[in-house]
Amino acid sequence: MRRVGAFIAVGGLAAAISCSPAAALGLRLGPFHIGLPFFGHHRHHHAIYMHANRHEVARSEEGRPEVPRPQAVEPAPPGAVSPALLYPNLALPVIFQNIFWPQSSPWPFGYQNIFTTAFARASGQRDQRQCQQPLDANSVVERLREEVSPTQDQMPLLQKLGGALGAASGYLAKSCAIDIPPQPTARLQFMESRLEELAMAVDIIRGPLQEFEQSLTGDQQSRFAALPSQPSAQKEAEPASMTGTAARPCGGSQAAIDWSIRQINQSVQPTEAQQSALADVKKAFSDAANDLEAHCPASVPTSPLDRLRAIEARLDSAWRAVLSMQVALANFEAKLSEQQRNRFDAMNFASR
Repeated sequence: MRRVGAFIAVGGLAAAISCSPAAALGLRLGPFHIGLPFFGHHRHHHAIYMHANRHEVARSEEGRPEVPRPQAVEPAPPGAVSPALLYPNLALPVIFQNIFWPQSSPWPFGYQNIFTTAFARASGQRDQRQCQQPLDANSVVERLREEVSPTQDQMPLLQKLGGALGAASGYLAKSCAIDIPPQPTARLQFMESRLEELAMAVDIIRGPLQEFEQSLTGDQQSRFAALPSQPSAQKEAEPASMTGTAARPCGGSQAAIDWSIRQINQSVQPTEAQQSALADVKKAFSDAANDLEAHCPASVPTSPLDRLRAIEARLDSAWRAVLSMQVALANFEAKLSEQQRNRFDAMNFASR
């Protein structure tokens, strides 16, 4: 899914960072406005310690006109809407935290996040507050400097890494979308492009991170790994979601998939002739959930670079899930009458 233009942009960025490491610290670059398919990289499907956030809350709908629904539907599981699918810069703090200082952090791209965010009512215009840069690259670099104690020769590589962190954050903040489509299928296509941009941002730091990590001594690499340590008794006392595995399901249970299809069926009321298309939607949803589950956390990779690769693998699976769900729903919607399509577009599963 990666376009050639993406590599040209990343190559230019890498050249800018490597030309002046000190100046690159905190670098902020504007939008490339290009997509990010994933050919050219061998993805290593490690697991990473993140799980679906059960406490995310949908953005305020104050002042938004009410869209009537044809009939009552079951409420979505609480906290399923993920603003990071519309504003990917919101995911960077979670991603950088889990690269450098892994801990139990919310992963905002699970199956239920994708489905519910696609069908949640949202303002057509972007929320400028959500477009702001969510982190300070300088503070990340300073913490790494204190923990790793790089030598004078290693400092330019750490500064280069800092420049890449700033560039990734600035890129997403400045490429924040202007319009958010209200229709579910168009929203999914929009979310697909947001995940591409997030993958581009993460890819920016791969090279500088690898260079800095490879420059470290064995003792420095141990400190750089920053794996959390817990007493055995504490591990035994904690639930699975807080130890070496993250809360299930990362993808989607069969019950969650059935719930999704049931909501579409109740709202649209497809004819007998349209049922086969709805069955195709269910299969696409199941395949997407299975792919997401296959990349569900199991353990923490032992180095920041391996944790970055694991995150890239998870972003790949999220991108594939959004794409397959979008294609299946678009094919289904094409078979609907105008009245059915209006009901389909009016569905809303945001947390109530």
